[in-house]
Amino acid sequence: MECKRDEGICGGDGRGLGQSMYWEYGRRAIGALSAFGTCPPPSPPFGLLRTMLSLLAAGSNARGQLATGDTEDAHHLLPCIFTGHAPGTLPNNIAAVEQVACGANHTLALLRSKDGQTELWGCGDGSRGQLGPSYIAYAEEGNEDACTVFRQLELPPQIAGIGSLEGFTVRLIAAGWETSYVALSHPERSDVLLSMGANDFGNLGVGASGTDRFNLRIHAVDFSSVLPTNETRSGATLEILSLSAGPHHTVVRFSCNLSNGLNRVSLTGWGAARHGQVGAILNVGGRPVQSTSTPHVIPVDSPEDMTAIALGNQHTVCLRSSGHLHALGSNRKDQLSGVESLTAVRQVGCTWNGTYVLLESGEVIATGSNTHSQLGRGAEAHERQHTLAAVRFPFALAPGQVSRLACGSEHALCILDRSSESAEREVWGWGWNEHGNLGTGGTDDVKVPVKIWPPPPLHAAKGEIVGDVVDVWAGCGTSFILVRGPMTGCLAAAHTLRPRSQPAS
Repeated sequence: MECKRDEGICGGDGRGLGQSMYWEYGRRAIGALSAFGTCPPPSPPFGLLRTMLSLLAAGSNARGQLATGDTEDAHHLLPCIFTGHAPGTLPNNIAAVEQVACGANHTLALLRSKDGQTELWGCGDGSRGQLGPSYIAYAEEGNEDACTVFRQLELPPQIAGIGSLEGFTVRLIAAGWETSYVALSHPERSDVLLSMGANDFGNLGVGASGTDRFNLRIHAVDFSSVLPTNETRSGATLEILSLSAGPHHTVVRFSCNLSNGLNRVSLTGWGAARHGQVGAILNVGGRPVQSTSTPHVIPVDSPEDMTAIALGNQHTVCLRSSGHLHALGSNRKDQLSGVESLTAVRQVGCTWNGTYVLLESGEVIATGSNTHSQLGRGAEAHERQHTLAAVRFPFALAPGQVSRLACGSEHALCILDRSSESAEREVWGWGWNEHGNLGTGGTDDVKVPVKIWPPPPLHAAKGEIVGDVVDVWAGCGTSFILVRGPMTGCLAAAHTLRPRSQPAS
């Protein structure tokens, strides 16, 4: 098979990106990178060249948010595609995937190069401006793969209210339902938070919620209203410490660093507010407001003591360095029941209507909605549990065995070490699986944790991507797993050679 130079990733049958195959990968086939010309299908892997990072995805994909080259849901973990590179390979010179952030139908990826620079990539639905103007322009040109592969997102050189972005680098990302957030840092200036996309609940943080639905500009969130005037005038700089987004509300923790060396940490939020998820905000009649469209100080004790913040649909949970939790928002589905009584908490995560906690003891416990078995308590568990209880792994969890907990809309993933004698880590998952987001090959909800990585040994024999898990992320019916494994066959050639369409520098 020979791929034409300008057709991107294609198959010999003329089908487009990701629709033809060199080797079987789950139920789908993957093409080879056309820029490298003819490349024979690999027989069983024929020699380890070196290791490489691969980003894999499963689940909901109606708008191409998995970056697998099509818009079919993926019931197995499939390799993501970065434009101009073979499936399963990261862009040249990329050393790490720092973050993956998932919206309703779009995905952001923050990549770090070997020289320490960061790159912002995106895929999926950008129709509300959530992936920026450059992404929309590319899609409007009629490019077949416009939304179904990751492509690098361009930020404008100037932003109203900020000026030039020269010297700024992307440091943090987050995604709401149809809104994206990008935190930028500069060695000599205050951090900047950009927002883009839908503003239905004041999600952009720039005022006028629910209006100008198709304003596709990139905005800068102004925090001056939550800072005392004397601090904003004294040469203080703003440092964004954490950035978290739920479907329709956003919470930012920042430090105002004063010229005298002191600093003051604040917790702010905006967006949907009726349930108190960004603190109690009342109208003149004393009733909760539906939303707030600009940053609002969330009154909490010692915000400088917070180490992590997790957001659900209508609730917010903050982890303190003491191992205690502080909860805000709705408890109508028991998503906050008992969480503030916990001690020795290591990690916290939220589904839309649940809270999940990793304890120092190694136990994972959860509370909230169980409509899709997302509490992991087995077939006999009732829909409403009204209390915190342990997720039922088929073995006892030891302290330090679970190293990472990731919560999606109504499913959860974790990374764990099964044996102290083996360096191989595993990914386990449970909960909602309607779109195949747990990578089990089916769409039935998973009532207790099951192992979803590494795949069975048979997969390696077929030439599929295998490797040790590095990180996991969970989104709206989607799961992403970053693995490090051997680079063999055409993947090695694709990663090593320069595409013919790119001139040598």
